[in-house]
Amino acid sequence: MMEIIKEFIKNNYYFAVLLVVCVSFAWVQFDKMAEEDHYMEIVINEGDTLWQLASNYSEDIPTTHWIEQVRSLNELPTDQIVSGELLRVPVKINKQTDIRVAEIGVGSK
Repeated sequence: MMEIIKEFIKNNYYFAVLLVVCVSFAWVQFDKMAEEDHYMEIVINEGDTLWQLASNYSEDIPTTHWIEQVRSLNELPTDQIVSGELLRVPVKINKQTDIRVAEIGVGSK
């Protein structure tokens, strides 16, 4: 049986290459799954804007997408935010990092 498998791979090397590509792609996808979306609540300070907050919290999320997420999470009809109010914002937490620090406010609303 092992002889047949070796012969098949030898004659169909493209299959081995395809297998390596598929495994590599799966590895990258599993690595991306190691990062989860979490949310935390922040208090809006005087002069804060969603664009400024995005520069602090959006990380690798495109700014416009991050702002749309914030608007959706907080049911905001516009980009206007009010000083002193709580704002729920998405943050990325990498499972390899210490989650205890980043989980402040996660899941609360």
